[in-house]
Amino acid sequence: MIQQVESMQLAWKKFIETQVIQIDISSLIANSWKRSWFRVDLSQGLKILCLSSELFIATQIASFDLISVALPIMEDVYQFVEQSNTVILLVNGAGYVLELLGDQNMLARLKLLGIEQGALLAEERIGTNAIGLALAEQMPVKVVGAEHYFGELHDFANTATPIFNLTGRPLGAIGLFTFADNFHIHSLGLVTAAARAIEGQMQSDSLLAEQNAQLDQLNAILSSITDGIAVWNSDNRLIHANAAASELLGWTVESLIGKQIDQLLSAPPSLIQAIRWHESLTNVDSSIIFDKRTINCIISLHFVFNKNNDLQWGVLTLHPEKDVRKLVQNQVGANAVLTLADIPSLSMQMQHVQNFVRSAADATASILIRGEIGTGRNALASAIHNASNRREGPFVIFSCSSIPNELVINELLGYDENMGGIHPGSRPSKFELAQAGTLFFQDVDALPLEVQAVLLIVLEFGIVQRLGSQRPIEVDVRVIASTSANMEVLISKERFRADLFYILSTFAITIPPLRERRSDIPLIADRVMKRLSRQLGYPRSFGKGVIDLLKRYPWPGNIIEIEAVLGHAAIQVGAKGVIEVTNLPNSIRFINRLSPGEQTISAIQSLDEVECETILRTAQFCRSAKVTQPCFNNFQHLFKSAALNAGRSFEFFIFKHLSGFVSHVPISLLQEV
Repeated sequence: MIQQVESMQLAWKKFIETQVIQIDISSLIANSWKRSWFRVDLSQGLKILCLSSELFIATQIASFDLISVALPIMEDVYQFVEQSNTVILLVNGAGYVLELLGDQNMLARLKLLGIEQGALLAEERIGTNAIGLALAEQMPVKVVGAEHYFGELHDFANTATPIFNLTGRPLGAIGLFTFADNFHIHSLGLVTAAARAIEGQMQSDSLLAEQNAQLDQLNAILSSITDGIAVWNSDNRLIHANAAASELLGWTVESLIGKQIDQLLSAPPSLIQAIRWHESLTNVDSSIIFDKRTINCIISLHFVFNKNNDLQWGVLTLHPEKDVRKLVQNQVGANAVLTLADIPSLSMQMQHVQNFVRSAADATASILIRGEIGTGRNALASAIHNASNRREGPFVIFSCSSIPNELVINELLGYDENMGGIHPGSRPSKFELAQAGTLFFQDVDALPLEVQAVLLIVLEFGIVQRLGSQRPIEVDVRVIASTSANMEVLISKERFRADLFYILSTFAITIPPLRERRSDIPLIADRVMKRLSRQLGYPRSFGKGVIDLLKRYPWPGNIIEIEAVLGHAAIQVGAKGVIEVTNLPNSIRFINRLSPGEQTISAIQSLDEVECETILRTAQFCRSAKVTQPCFNNFQHLFKSAALNAGRSFEFFIFKHLSGFVSHVPISLLQEV
């Protein structure tokens, strides 16, 4: 041992003097000496650079993760080398000492050399040493006695091993300093084991931090989901619940965690059975009882199994029923688009209707809209909804006359094929779809009597029960009904319930027909024309006399008829864009020439009566227009037929109906007859 020390001393001295390396010197030490010769001035002596206190604190902060992991392991290692003149060092990747731990006398001896916290032990600064060499070669290294480049370190022996992160980048090194004559061959193995322990712990911490980050991300994602999510383990204990589930159930997340899922929720038998037998469910309409509260929701149930097919987690997804309903309503267009501004109201009658709507819109009682076909009952129902405080809710239309009687009850009440609604084929009632909004019954007079009884119960108690279900569902719905029938007659014939009629007609509105509010016709026609112009892609307008004709016509089909007439006329005129009198139907043009007293809808007449009346009206036209012989000749054969059908002589017919212009008719014409 002494010979080895002396031989190494001679080899070092020879290198310093001649730069010749003996053959028995390890290549690791030899290469380090060569590098040190060019980097370090041996004549200046050992001068170790040390960081200022400010820079050292910054260096410690930068290496906080390394120090926090390595320090406990250094303490464990020191327990094995305590009282053996040994110091354990931790340096960062640049070679600055971060921590020292060891015997006091050894710490004092190293401090005399300048080796303390903040000291730089890199090879380019103090030449060959285990710390600097381990960082340079990135491998475990031992340097004993004269293997050090500076003679001041020949009394010491040190070992060091680099510490790498997960990507293989060196973070620093851990080393052990002792006296050369106290060096033990297993010192290198000890620091190598310590380095691997540090790396393992840092890897575990990194993976744990990554998992925590992923868990935080997952929690953030779950918290952003508006559906309630609850997860339980194989012991049926809740291990996670997101904020939406907490809000839906009314408990904090902390109070939910750890509870037994089957004890926490009271659910229909089918749902309990699905949880017990690990059967998945998707978007099932049901209700659960939690903390004595019934919660209606759309439920999905899924299970996660391990490779042995054992249950790991169960996942319950709760979709708030109102949110699902709102989404469905938006998708199917269950919204009212018309307002009172879209309904013409120049006439006193319609202004009265609109004022009544404004006063009754925010009430909760039902409204019955009465009026002839085509008067705009649907538009008024939409306007009432938009004028009410339920305007943000759905507007659901139920057409009573378009559904076969045997299907009306199913369509109105919906159905649950299994008790509690646990069946993919369940359908909600129209009242549920209209929750917090308006349910509009078109042609309510067409409802069968048994459905009228159901509607009466819902209106009185605010509760609906689906077919096949034992679950009562509270509903908050405003009902608007419309009819064109004589309800009083239907009641007298026992085809409509009187009590339902009285409830529906709490607010009753009658829309007058167009023939009773002719001042609204120009405004209606103008709005129809603007809509047609947008649809056809080029403007449309009215020619001279068209509006007057429209105002004189009685419009038995009301607004629907005027829309049809103007639509046909707008297409007929083509690119010309101006609707003239000639573009209107003959029925409208003809009735314009009658006296106002004749513009009424008469009783049904026989063909002979119609023909006779037509001839008489033609004669009146001729009399008022003072027509001449050519025009009269065109009507001559009609006059003969009219007289014959009337059972009178032609002479009597002529003198009675054409006395106003007989002087213009040639005598020869009468003689011919």
